[in-house]
Amino acid sequence: MPSDSRREEYDRYISRRRVLAAAGASGVAALAGCSSGNTNPTESGSNSDSGDSTSGSGDSGGAVNDATFVNAYTGNPVDLHFNSSASQNFAWPAGRAVFAPFLKYSFNKSEFILGALSDLEIDGQEVTLTFRDDLMWSDGDEWTTEDLDVQLQLAQKTGSSLWGYLDEYEIVDDKTAKLLLSGPTNPQIIQFELSNFFVDTKAETHEQWLDKGEAEFLQWAWEDPVASGMFRFVNKDQQAFEFEHNPEFYKSDNVNFGTYLLESYGGNTAQHQALISGSEVDASTSLFTPPEIANRFPDHVVEVNIPAKWGYGIVFNHNDPHFGKRAVRQAVAHVINRQDIVDNAGPETKFVAPTPCGIAPQDQEYWLGDWFDDFETYGADEIQAEQATQLLEDAGYTKQNGTWQDSSGETLGGEYYSPSGWTDWTTMTQTVVSQLNEFGFDFSISTKPTNDWFSQYSNSNFKMGSLYWLPGGSRSSFPYFPLYYQLWATDIGGGHGYREKAESEQTIPSRDGGETTITPLEVTREIARQPNDDESRPYVQQAAWHNHIELPFLGLVSKYEQSWVTNDDWTVASEDSPNRQVKWPPFWWVHEGELQYQG
Repeated sequence: MPSDSRREEYDRYISRRRVLAAAGASGVAALAGCSSGNTNPTESGSNSDSGDSTSGSGDSGGAVNDATFVNAYTGNPVDLHFNSSASQNFAWPAGRAVFAPFLKYSFNKSEFILGALSDLEIDGQEVTLTFRDDLMWSDGDEWTTEDLDVQLQLAQKTGSSLWGYLDEYEIVDDKTAKLLLSGPTNPQIIQFELSNFFVDTKAETHEQWLDKGEAEFLQWAWEDPVASGMFRFVNKDQQAFEFEHNPEFYKSDNVNFGTYLLESYGGNTAQHQALISGSEVDASTSLFTPPEIANRFPDHVVEVNIPAKWGYGIVFNHNDPHFGKRAVRQAVAHVINRQDIVDNAGPETKFVAPTPCGIAPQDQEYWLGDWFDDFETYGADEIQAEQATQLLEDAGYTKQNGTWQDSSGETLGGEYYSPSGWTDWTTMTQTVVSQLNEFGFDFSISTKPTNDWFSQYSNSNFKMGSLYWLPGGSRSSFPYFPLYYQLWATDIGGGHGYREKAESEQTIPSRDGGETTITPLEVTREIARQPNDDESRPYVQQAAWHNHIELPFLGLVSKYEQSWVTNDDWTVASEDSPNRQVKWPPFWWVHEGELQYQG
């Protein structure tokens, strides 16, 4: 049972939910500021998918029902915005509601599905993007490649990974553009990269930033977006984002209900209670739910498992006088028993990384090949205190009264940050900090609201703390993306202080016991420039070898996502639908007409 305070918190949200439902699309704006309340996916149960065979027809005949779909999430809408380049406070679930994706990836069919694109052709070093003729903005303006032109320039300004292998681009006509690659490139890389692009940049609103600095653009909070997707923005307050049906959306007939709410809940527990109620919410995009909780959900609550390629890890501040040292980072890795983290936080949906090398766990053997056995594991299922002790002593640290300290008496530790409301991350953080402190580190846990948690890292105001070590989604199955992410730390603006080092030549131990020289960012970029996996593999091996020695991040755990929908008043995609395992069901299924109102 939840605590009394959790129960009261939940009751407040429920009361708000009922008021929102009664107010309808036009009434929510009047409620802004009348109540109080507090972004990234949480973790991944066991509820049966029984009874989920109903599927949207994809054709509502244009009728729009006076119905409201409520999707629960954790975050304070007031603090969030729609500038997707400023990822720290970008409201990514809200972005999924208003911005059309270029294309998406189906995990269950291992294929790409077009969205705003009508065609994608990759011919050698030339990529032709053809956009839909009926792609429109919600204000009635037609989308044209003028908008794409601004989007690509801003992507270059902010260091988008696309520009790691793109030389230039050409605008062909109002709906067609060509990307000119810098060399042979694995076609999957282009598709994965473009699957993370959305129609979220309107020339009229964004061209003002072309002549301004990157930092200034990344500080811009776009509060009133022009939509290209299923819904258009109406309002936000501390309790919810409100959206309404967008008649300009190119598949508007697939959307047969009028209002979409992203309602803020105070963490996983409150979302669990809402789903247990059976009537207060209709979905939760990504919600870690242990079996004992999932078993309490009503039969009409449907679980959808999707490979996450994402999970719990540690980010280090490489400018810190202690954790900027390779030996200290390696000691941390030796101390942590990764299997204990999984056992404590949910072995049904989580699993360890065989070696922390910047590659998703289930892909390591394939990509590392005959190098795999040469990698240091740092003890996946044990605490290697002896190795950690030797590393710290060799680095000049001593253990006094059970705590490691430097020559001036400063202890090795500090505040270890973790996001509030992410219940499984709380458990994993407690496990990690307990192991570290038992060995002699001196950490205290500091739990922060998600936005503040990101701010600590983007402002480089930390020593080390919890952060996802894979960028997530289908792209993470190709090593270029997670290896680049760890070097560049795009989501925290490079706040880990490794970008300069990534671009510099480094000398590290080699496989044969000698030394080797590598410029990690250069080698990582070469992965994407190869025409096939076999030619990419040598660069993957080199970049991963560097990663597992230098540890820009420390990869600990990965998992399966749990997404939740309901099928009492709403249709859901069938298990054999190509849309079944596309991220994320509460958004993409609406796009494809497989989540419709049937009440």
